[in-house]
Amino acid sequence: MRYLIHKSVAAALTGLALVACSPASEPLQQKFQQQSEQAPTDAAQEQLRTLYVAAEYDENSFRLHYRIAVATPSWYHQYWRFHNGEWVRMGSGADGPDEHGLYEDRISMMLDDGSVEGFRRYGGWMLINPGMRSLDSAASAEEVRAHPILGEQMGRSDVRKFIPQSRTTDRYTNPASWQDVKPLEEIAAMQERGEFLDLWQWRAHRSNPIGYADNTYVLHYRLSSEGRGMYTDNQANELPQPAFMFDKEKTGLTALSWDALINREYSQDDWYYLNEENAVPFATEHEWQEGDVLPFRLLREPQGPRGAIRANGSYADGYWRVTLERSLASPNPLDSKALQPGEIYHVAFAVHQGGVGARHHDVSLPHSLGLGVDADIVAHYSEQPMPEDELQWHAVHIINPGQVDWHWLTSQHPGAGLIRGNVELGVQQHHNYLPLFQRYIERHEAELSKE
Repeated sequence: MRYLIHKSVAAALTGLALVACSPASEPLQQKFQQQSEQAPTDAAQEQLRTLYVAAEYDENSFRLHYRIAVATPSWYHQYWRFHNGEWVRMGSGADGPDEHGLYEDRISMMLDDGSVEGFRRYGGWMLINPGMRSLDSAASAEEVRAHPILGEQMGRSDVRKFIPQSRTTDRYTNPASWQDVKPLEEIAAMQERGEFLDLWQWRAHRSNPIGYADNTYVLHYRLSSEGRGMYTDNQANELPQPAFMFDKEKTGLTALSWDALINREYSQDDWYYLNEENAVPFATEHEWQEGDVLPFRLLREPQGPRGAIRANGSYADGYWRVTLERSLASPNPLDSKALQPGEIYHVAFAVHQGGVGARHHDVSLPHSLGLGVDADIVAHYSEQPMPEDELQWHAVHIINPGQVDWHWLTSQHPGAGLIRGNVELGVQQHHNYLPLFQRYIERHEAELSKE
């Protein structure tokens, strides 16, 4: 198996990748179509998915725009179903596509200001390590609960993304074990220095209906920013039943229908979600019927830095169109990056669609983001939000990352020596021709399945 492409070959292949869209006056749909027609037509290239990204800013705010074609969108998430006289939780994206499609679409962006060494070269592949949830190597809940920091101090039962520098390795380019968490006082010092990744997560169900994206970050774990989140479980004191139901006076209904839900009959204008404004306490004495459905999440107005990112997303004409907006200033330097005009940042994107969660998503290579300066993605200054067809769109190709992890990349990968040597080359230089990269990943998956 050979994952390493010589840099001279990579340079030649770079020209085969799509380039950023330029501003134009034609409708955006036509612009996307023209760009698609200019792409290579071989079967592997056609399998690539594309997330279009544009950005702008003014004196106070930064606005990020997404456009992506999705054949079967989902603004549904997890629900309670009344079945055989009991309330049963439905919907799971942990182990692949949910059989009923009950998992929300999501678009995520990781952002680094240079504080996480190596991110601009390796992107999100740095954060995936043996032991993480949903990998074949996932640590058991018992192992994690017994861990002195993750389990005993943080109350966690699974392993999630972390930056290698948060582990007790000599260098970030060495394999990082999930168990080897630095002492929490050292983690706190890293946080004070801003050594973490900002993680903006737009969620089609758990945040979008009330106008937000989730503000989170990655350090020794994937963590939420300070403050109250925009969703919580709709569960009655850990009992197997909801805590809230729909307010019939406001919504005209008490519950949704299971058949209508799995047939995708609830539009974005319907009450497919439950929030503080349309909910009342659950009535156990109500004559619940077979197939009644209530959302498993209760949406609410967030507080503090957790609610710093406003969002507006909708699906039409085969595309999700999403706009996020946040202050240039950091809502909290301990969990959110400041954005400065004239500076360049490095970003990587992930897209969940098709009823999947956890690692079952598509990801991008790292890209540069410049505020008013040349970069892969250029955020232009605009005192007012720009119309869609005047934005400068950049095509970000995404692929399925499989189970390629940092331990394998820094130890068994044919290019592991370059990574450990901290050579000024990264995944963009070696794997910019993504159809070939996807084949390599699929080959790696096949070999893993044999072990």
